Amino acid sequence: MKQRIKRLDKNKPSRALTKIIIIKVLPVIAFLVAGFLLVPYGSMYFQNNKVANVNTKAEAILFYNANCSHCQKVYPKIFWHNVLNFKNESKQIQTINVQNANNKHYISEFAIRFTPTFMKTTNLNQRLVSTNSQQIKQFIQTGGH
Repeated sequence: MKQRIKRLDKNKPSRALTKIIIIKVLPVIAFLVAGFLLVPYGSMYFQNNKVANVNTKAEAILFYNANCSHCQKVYPKIFWHNVLNFKNESKQIQTINVQNANNKHYISEFAIRFTPTFMKTTNLNQRLVSTNSQQIKQFIQTGGH
């Protein structure tokens, strides 16, 4: 009977394997998930701080303020949109942090009154101030509200 129990134990996954998964694999997965969630917010504060000019090849421009709660809601979606379309410049949405002193001139240059403001590069008078994903998607695709 003892031999039979030992044979059954050999068929069970080892505790060492379970321990390895818990100690080595789960932290990596947790790190990747945390990175996926936090990367856009880091980008929001540390990228787009000195934009030399407006990229007319981009599909649209997002003027945002990194401390604006509405911008914080929209920016991650735009960030991942740009990541997914990184090879297609005409599908990119240029992001400009108008909170940064280097970019404040865009506020007066383009009469930005609210953030987040989306602006089409093909018609600088076409603008949208919204956090609604469907409105933003429609505006980017068609230029309409």
